[in-house]
Amino acid sequence: MQFHAYGDRDNKRILLLHGMLCDWAKFRALLRPLEASYYVIYPAMTGCYDGSADFVSFAEECAQIEAYVLENLGGQLDAVWGASQGATVLTELLARNRVRVNTAILDGVYLAHQGKLAAMLGLRAFLRMQRNGGQVSGAMRAASRLMGLKKEDMAEFSLMYRGASRSSMKANLIENYTYRVNEAIRDCEAEVHLWCGDREPYAIKSHNLLKPLLRHYEERIWPDAGHGVMLYFHTDEYLDAIRDVLGRIGE
Repeated sequence: MQFHAYGDRDNKRILLLHGMLCDWAKFRALLRPLEASYYVIYPAMTGCYDGSADFVSFAEECAQIEAYVLENLGGQLDAVWGASQGATVLTELLARNRVRVNTAILDGVYLAHQGKLAAMLGLRAFLRMQRNGGQVSGAMRAASRLMGLKKEDMAEFSLMYRGASRSSMKANLIENYTYRVNEAIRDCEAEVHLWCGDREPYAIKSHNLLKPLLRHYEERIWPDAGHGVMLYFHTDEYLDAIRDVLGRIGE
């Protein structure tokens, strides 16, 4: 894992976790306006940058985040935002409770167990996209309907990192599709914000798995939106929503 930090260290400290098999720099291009007001840290997840080792597990990703935060930020973060798989990794980070997180935003978290077969089908689709220079295949478009994505939403797949190895992609997808929520998240004291679109059945199901385990949460369902649509297609509105949440820290 790599860490890239921008902004004034005296501002609130925000860590931003990108989605599955995506390029952190492409997420930064969308979220960069936050750097004017916050100290922003972008982890590049293992397997998703040139020269990276292969991905192992969400627990290993969390261990690397914890080591960085403990060494560089005194073990504390004002907020962590995660999208898609980044949100799932964030649930594990909160459950481990080894660094202090005041506020967490989980956008499109997927904790509804889909199984290894779904992971292998996903691997086939991602490998085809990789061979085709990022072109979205018919199989991927069909699978994307389960995430509430329409044909016109396919542009968000441009956020993918295309250089991942087959073994790293396989491990990543298997972890993503077989991960189950760590119930130690019951001990988490963070204020958790659960976000997703109203066309995301798996994310909504995941919210329902999480809500009985969380001490403090607030849910927001974006109308007429699929997975990642608000971030990618309505970025200004989305950034304002993040700023609203961050503005409440310390109240």
